[in-house]
Amino acid sequence: MSISAFYYIDKPIWFTSFDVLRVLRKKLNMRKMWHTWTLDPLATGGLLVAVWNYTKLIPYFEKDQKEYEFIVNLDWVTDSYDSETPVTYLSQEKQEKFQIEYSQEKLEKILQEKFSWNIEQIPPKYSALKINGKKALDKVRAGDDFEMKIRKATIFEIEVLSYNYPELKVRARVSAGTYIRSIAFDLWELLGTGWYITYLRRTFIANLDVKDAQLLDDFDEQKIFSTEELFSNMKIAKLDDKTLEKINNWLPVNDKNFPYDDGEYFVTEGELITNIISYEKPIIKAKRKI
Repeated sequence: MSISAFYYIDKPIWFTSFDVLRVLRKKLNMRKMWHTWTLDPLATGGLLVAVWNYTKLIPYFEKDQKEYEFIVNLDWVTDSYDSETPVTYLSQEKQEKFQIEYSQEKLEKILQEKFSWNIEQIPPKYSALKINGKKALDKVRAGDDFEMKIRKATIFEIEVLSYNYPELKVRARVSAGTYIRSIAFDLWELLGTGWYITYLRRTFIANLDVKDAQLLDDFDEQKIFSTEELFSNMKIAKLDDKTLEKINNWLPVNDKNFPYDDGEYFVTEGELITNIISYEKPIIKAKRKI
């Protein structure tokens, strides 16, 4: 029997996000599943996977914040902003100059001043972002000539965790759609030094800590997340059988005694989310059946 659920997976390095789905489909003997927010093959960390009817709830995670820890090296550059493409080292002269010019405190100050709150960035061409229906990285590999458009992003928190040239370790909490590799590239242009990512790990999705994620090699299909854990900011409503029957038939319900404020609600039955409704006093309307 198919069950609607969310699984939180700690994606291993060199796996694509789709590789995770491929493994889970075999383990669960189920085809209907999808993931939130793609992780690059070289990245590890939290990947939230929805199965069966809960794939319909993925859009409700699209605006959630994410947190990353990443290590960048300041002594060479690559086209992909990570170690996936060939490396060009800085000269020894430039490396020595950089070590003298930039301390951990100075780098921290630059990150706080230039990479906090609302920013604009250009996504890396070596990414899964779709350009006219085709992944940007596939277009690069096919030799296509194209430009990436500027996107808006928000960096809520950013800090230096450690610095020992050429390695700089950073933690950043960002809005959905923010490219960590683009932060690296923009800093490279600002400093005039090398800057490439050697380690990238997603440590949080909203309030979900990667410490609570499970490994594919030790996957437990009983380890699912409850409605309260996943949707702590979403309003929950209970409907009586008569109202629910009308909602399931896409009929509006006039209910002046509905005990909730105006807004959008998940309707639950036990632990399962069954419907999404909107309420504007006194009318309840169906928005989606899960």
